[in-house]
Amino acid sequence: MHKTVLLQISMDENFSEASIKEQITKSAALVSEGRYLITIFEAPNSWDSRLPVEAFIVSQVLGPIENRNEEWEFFGNGAIRSYTSNGITFKLKTTYQWNILRRKGDKPYSRRHEVSEAFLKKNTVPVADPVFTRDVANNVWHLKQSDIFSRIIARFSSLLTWQDEEFMHIHMGKVISIIGRTKLSLTEDLVGIPTKSEYLWNSGDTLFS
Repeated sequence: MHKTVLLQISMDENFSEASIKEQITKSAALVSEGRYLITIFEAPNSWDSRLPVEAFIVSQVLGPIENRNEEWEFFGNGAIRSYTSNGITFKLKTTYQWNILRRKGDKPYSRRHEVSEAFLKKNTVPVADPVFTRDVANNVWHLKQSDIFSRIIARFSSLLTWQDEEFMHIHMGKVISIIGRTKLSLTEDLVGIPTKSEYLWNSGDTLFS
């Protein structure tokens, strides 16, 4: 069975270069050909010195730049901003960074000719939904803090895998295997509202608006 892995790296007392690399190595070994290793970790809220987690992820799986691992390729990165609400306004709670690496092999969409029309329809994503066009389709997501990892898993699994494929969530050594997911629903998600801002020269003159 095809397997995609989402590794959630926590900034706990065991947060060290050795523990991070060990988690990455073990998680990468579980990913099947053509599927993905997704890593998520909390981004710092200040400019304090922190371990370069993204660099560890890339170097541990892809290898040194002079001798890249031919079994893997870089796929993408981005951020997730979570918000709490008092019922009227939303307040930024946490920012997470994510990185995706793909093990080489047949890409998930190559299965589209092998499945039934009914199964294909079940796996479609709501690309016309305002939440999709303004949030999901970008590499910075905005989500409610409550039950956030369920929403993150729903999005990544719907965008990158088929419902009958295994999606594994690994956190602090605990492995949760998810199979038979439902179709992605965005009805409870946040949708951005664009606003118009003036851009000014230092002189105060309007550059454009």
